[in-house]
Amino acid sequence: MPQPGTGLPPMRTVLEYPYTRTTGPVMGAFLTGIRDGRLLGGRIGERVVCPPLEYEPGTGAPAGLDLVDLGPGGTVSSWTWVREPTATHPFRHPFAFALIVPDGASSGFPHVVDAGSPERMSTGMRVTARFKEQRRGSITDLWFVPEEDGARAAPPVEGGDPVTLAEQPVSLTYVEPYHPHRVRFLNGLLEGVITGQRSPVTGKVYVPGRGYDHLERTLMTEEHDVAVSGRGSVSSFTEITPVQYHGQKETEPYIRASILLDGSDSPITGVDIRTIPLSEFRVGLRLRAVWRPAGERDVSAFDNRSTGGWEGVIERWEPTGEPDADSRALEEHAF
Repeated sequence: MPQPGTGLPPMRTVLEYPYTRTTGPVMGAFLTGIRDGRLLGGRIGERVVCPPLEYEPGTGAPAGLDLVDLGPGGTVSSWTWVREPTATHPFRHPFAFALIVPDGASSGFPHVVDAGSPERMSTGMRVTARFKEQRRGSITDLWFVPEEDGARAAPPVEGGDPVTLAEQPVSLTYVEPYHPHRVRFLNGLLEGVITGQRSPVTGKVYVPGRGYDHLERTLMTEEHDVAVSGRGSVSSFTEITPVQYHGQKETEPYIRASILLDGSDSPITGVDIRTIPLSEFRVGLRLRAVWRPAGERDVSAFDNRSTGGWEGVIERWEPTGEPDADSRALEEHAF
């Protein structure tokens, strides 16, 4: 759904990283059981809780390690239906979150039920556990289905080392509208125009504009918008050598540069250069933007703050063949 009056979709930002921790003797035993196709609980006095706990909930005293096999059946004590799963949910299709009391347990634990439709869900219904064929010792290695769908034995998994580490992706997605000056800047990019803002106090042109002159502390509105050139001079750069990390997509080294566009007093930053060899790249090199076709331009990588995202609208930067700009005059624009 486009942001009203802009033609642009709302800005979506995803903050995601893997969280890794040691499991400890109790949770490690629980996850090892899942890896081996068993659902385990822990005996605390007369009760059996699932997952097992390291402490007595009422007193905080150590609970010891007294494991009990549970299930694979269980009873749903409460539930809710998820109509629109997110990227971090265990299924891409609608499913239920439910509080499930496994057979042999005294209390329930929250998990998922793949029932197909909410009409098949009810409080008090019977469910049974299903296990993935390939398991690594994660709570998402199993799920529940309605009991009438039939029980299945957990496929064997080779390897008997205890599970001592658990990795959980942490993900946060938030949506916010673009600021008015940002809307004008992004719509300009979709039309093949780079828009800056001229300070009413100093006359300096900032690209992209921020809606205010951050040095003179004065507002800049639509009347201060100006178009700048798609040509400019490299003011600084660095070679990026990708390293391996969770979710890494880059594999080859590339250049990240700042370019002072003609008609601007501030360089654009976060410009990735992949078609010019490092040996031929230098401060002062004159470049021009080669735009992507109008129907292929994408501004979704831009947000309200950073200046990265140029690759979505500009296919590449290429040398103009002009003499280099004076590198000494570009020193104040190094980023």
